[in-house]
Amino acid sequence: MPKVVWSPTASRDIDRHYNFLLTQDVTTATKAVQKIIQTGGSLSQNPYRGTVVQSLAGLRKLLVSFGKYGYVIHYTVIEEEVVILRVYHGRENRPN
Repeated sequence: MPKVVWSPTASRDIDRHYNFLLTQDVTTATKAVQKIIQTGGSLSQNPYRGTVVQSLAGLRKLLVSFGKYGYVIHYTVIEEEVVILRVYHGRENRPN
């Protein structure tokens, strides 16, 4: 079973999303981060279930259902690791 590794950039993305939601509601901010981490962690069970991002070889994306727009996790699988590279809000500009 592959190990899930969060890159420093992905960790900063989570902090950024938390801090944005925190200004509106602490419960929502906490639940959003929990959902992102839970979904990312579940990649250890099935690392190839995310959609391939065609423009970059090896890059995949996984949707995180939360609220109206949710989040998008960008990751890659390298040998026995799932490396989570970025976490975007559903309406945020991002590669594909």
